[in-house]
Amino acid sequence: MSKAEESKVEASPEESGASVSKSTLLVVFLTVFIDLLGFGIVLPLLPRYGTWFHASSGQLSLLMASFSAMQFLFAPLWGALSDRVGRRPILLLGLLGSSCSYAMFGFISSRSHGFELMGLGALGWMFVTRIGAGISGATISTAQAVIADCTGARNRGRGMAMIGAAFGIGFTFGPLIGALCVSDDSPVALTVPQLRVLSAWDEDQTLVTAPEFLREIQAAGRLDEVGVNAVNQMLAQPLSKARVSELLTTPPSGLPGYVAGALSATALLLAAFRLQESRRPGVAAGGHRGFRLTTVVRHLKSPRLSVILAAVFVTTFGFAQFESTLSLLTQKFGYSSRWNYVLYAYVGFVLSLGQGLLVRRLLPKVGELRMALSGVLLMTIGFTLIGLTGLKVLPGAALWFILPVVVIGFSAVTPSLQSLLSLAADRDEQGAVLGTGQSLSSLARIFGPALGIALLDLSTSMPYFLGACLILCGGLLVTRIRTGSRSDMAGEAGGAP
Repeated sequence: MSKAEESKVEASPEESGASVSKSTLLVVFLTVFIDLLGFGIVLPLLPRYGTWFHASSGQLSLLMASFSAMQFLFAPLWGALSDRVGRRPILLLGLLGSSCSYAMFGFISSRSHGFELMGLGALGWMFVTRIGAGISGATISTAQAVIADCTGARNRGRGMAMIGAAFGIGFTFGPLIGALCVSDDSPVALTVPQLRVLSAWDEDQTLVTAPEFLREIQAAGRLDEVGVNAVNQMLAQPLSKARVSELLTTPPSGLPGYVAGALSATALLLAAFRLQESRRPGVAAGGHRGFRLTTVVRHLKSPRLSVILAAVFVTTFGFAQFESTLSLLTQKFGYSSRWNYVLYAYVGFVLSLGQGLLVRRLLPKVGELRMALSGVLLMTIGFTLIGLTGLKVLPGAALWFILPVVVIGFSAVTPSLQSLLSLAADRDEQGAVLGTGQSLSSLARIFGPALGIALLDLSTSMPYFLGACLILCGGLLVTRIRTGSRSDMAGEAGGAP
């Protein structure tokens, strides 16, 4: 290795990145937070909108998985491309795409059942908006690369925790904003003949009870169990037929999508005016040109990356079963839609405290490996307790005490593994390697929900006991991780006080 190359290896990010403003990390935090705020607004509303547009359970699963599928495909592309052209333009492009996707989501979600545009129905356009949001949101790996550019080895995990804190805070306030934009009534999927029955009620002020309504409406077509429960909830007290017709034929509000789009546009403006380029000019861009399966396979075959990437996938897979089935579990416990929103906000609040305060302060002191193992222990205990709740050994109200254990555990595991992955990667491949990690996380979030929902149909506790087993497997992988395998990592650690 030449002296010039050695100097590139030994120079710390703080030294070579002196020209980067210290406010860059704050700007990245704010832009990620604002963008994820929109994500938190839209995500809990997808089942409601899917029901309105007559999505089957399979179509709804695909709709929710399409976002993660796009992140799986595009996270390595954006990460590798940011290694070549810089972080700033990629982040700006992602925020622009999020703004457009969420705004279109707002427009489509407020359409009637028979809406059609350019030969594509409303449900088809919902898929388009979620695919667009997934492609745009895949730039999170580029935000992680900015953190890697601006932090040294000792503070890498602390910097990665900022991204988790931004997600947690965004997911705290996003569902709360979404709750204000939607009624507490559950949607009812009605067929065209049933809608014709309701159209004759527009001016009828006759009071109707739930049994009377179900008798008349099911003469034109059978309602599923979810629809019957929604009707019973809506007609807990008799309402006029005109009011019932209005409630069941008025499209959902498009406000959540418009608010999410406006927030992403705000993040775009903030990044356009305040975000500085963090990629250092002296670092070679590498030879990759966007997404290549061979690049991902090369990362998976690398001795210093493979174990970390496997741990990322397994722990995220276990957690994905939990987050995808949580609202279904609380439904079994009788939680209303609004209480589900409050529970999601509670999870986000704990996540932001866990990563923004607890983990961010402790990680530099205890190290990535110990922090990851501590998180694995907490998640295993938490999932086991949720499984016992599903078996009714513990009451449903115990979730409010168990969830912080799981969420704080995940708060400890995620930034620790991201930091280890970044430290094990070559400096000219930070974006690509972190993109591979994000891609595997997205893959886990595609298949984790499918398995979790299927298991929940068999047993209320099975997804969580399996999740505990998966997290334990992830912990075993963490024990096999060896630090200090990269020469520049050793150089940075040696120069730290």
